[in-house]
Amino acid sequence: MENEFFPQLTPDTTLLSPDESTQGEVLDKGRYHDLYKLVEEDGLPYFTRLNGHGEVELYLVFETVDAFSEQTRDAVSIEFKTYQNKLLAIIWTLTDPLQPLGFPLSFDIRSAEERFMALTILHQPFTFLHYLAYEDGQMTHIYSEDIHFSTDELAHAHGMIRSLYDGTPESMPEAAEVLEEEIQTISALSLPDAVLLEAGMAFVLQYRRMLAEHGEEKAQHLLMSTALQAVWVMRRHSRSEVRDSSFTVWAAEQDDQFRLVVTPSLAHLFEVVHMSEDEANPFSRFLMTLPAFVQTEDASPLRLGAFPLLRYESGQLYHLELDETVQEHLGGLFTQAFPAVPNPYV
Repeated sequence: MENEFFPQLTPDTTLLSPDESTQGEVLDKGRYHDLYKLVEEDGLPYFTRLNGHGEVELYLVFETVDAFSEQTRDAVSIEFKTYQNKLLAIIWTLTDPLQPLGFPLSFDIRSAEERFMALTILHQPFTFLHYLAYEDGQMTHIYSEDIHFSTDELAHAHGMIRSLYDGTPESMPEAAEVLEEEIQTISALSLPDAVLLEAGMAFVLQYRRMLAEHGEEKAQHLLMSTALQAVWVMRRHSRSEVRDSSFTVWAAEQDDQFRLVVTPSLAHLFEVVHMSEDEANPFSRFLMTLPAFVQTEDASPLRLGAFPLLRYESGQLYHLELDETVQEHLGGLFTQAFPAVPNPYV
């Protein structure tokens, strides 16, 4: 295999990994400093790591040991899928068809480092999956197991990586792609006024640039698919308070800019020590990688004249239907909230 496709990374030989001797024990903060950084500072609930021997390991971090027991049953499996231009390695810990639970590790195959991590998982004899619990500033090594892939699984995943690298994802079978789950449609008027009046965070994008590069239809599809990818990760997050959260996604086009607003702000869900929530917030993670991204800002969607597009409530996603009645209602709420300001809904 050519070096360009399968680059090489040099491991840090000083890094230690959990093993049989640490099972059930609290990991020393000094000896396992990089793991504490990934969990404490970066706020990552699941991640890949290149260990001191040049092997790629997988980690799942739970709120408590009890949460681990509740969220892992039966045999844990890994399924490879693609979403947009990314490879997803989904670690399924619950296979209940009514309440599945999976943790999606994302690899940008165009990135040499992330391509190396994905390919190494496929080429090493087995991959260690370490389960940790982080509680009250201490990290406990719960358990570790080694994951093996069949010859067919390896060939299938390798083909996905090659197709993504070559820029030909259309050559992959439909089963390899993450398809949008069924979204129920409800009227935006079904949302309580208190929800419509919430403030949150706006992701500002240069819409004129997106239109020039993609055209209107593809630009709108890119924005919506990116937002849906973030929601998809929220629905399968390792922390229950993230999966059980409720929020609304709004859209506002203003001058040459487009603002995607999430209300309320999700900062309280992703606050971590020494870092902003951007590292772990799925909306930040995906939207900030778009070339047209400009900045984030606190925002009132009503003040922007935005319209609600999506509503997420405890794992269920709703598409919000808009019509003139919705516009009139938003205009009335705007007048009540900002009586001396020109009404953008009129």
